[in-house]
Amino acid sequence: MDDHEERLAAVERRQDVTDGKLDSISRDIAAVRAEGNARQQATNAGMDRIGIQLSDLTRQLAAHTGAQEERNRLAESNLRRLRKLSVIVGIFCTLGAAVGGTILSSQTWDDYLFGKVGFLHRKHPYPQPTPQPQETQFILPPREMEVA
Repeated sequence: MDDHEERLAAVERRQDVTDGKLDSISRDIAAVRAEGNARQQATNAGMDRIGIQLSDLTRQLAAHTGAQEERNRLAESNLRRLRKLSVIVGIFCTLGAAVGGTILSSQTWDDYLFGKVGFLHRKHPYPQPTPQPQETQFILPPREMEVA
């Protein structure tokens, strides 16, 4: 019986040691689970922050794009206005040139402005050649007038 008591005591000691090890393993598992949960919460919080930042960035980009579109619309409006103005100025210049060309092409105006008044008329420093008298009205004499 004593022998069985010793064996029973040894088995109980081994069981106590094993129970202690199991308790230690259980505590380690609980710590690992707690760390995993904390890591998961931190990851979720980081993802939420990234989502909020991405949403803010999207709003800012939309606002910037809207402002850029407004600037482009204003620039296009100014360009249209300039085109209209340039067409109007071009029409007036064309009409003025046509009227001026018509008026100044008249021999009367031409003689008056450039001849008598001396407006835009430059005197030549050399004398103008005088035409030489011709015997006929032709520049070249007719064949019958040639000397043989």
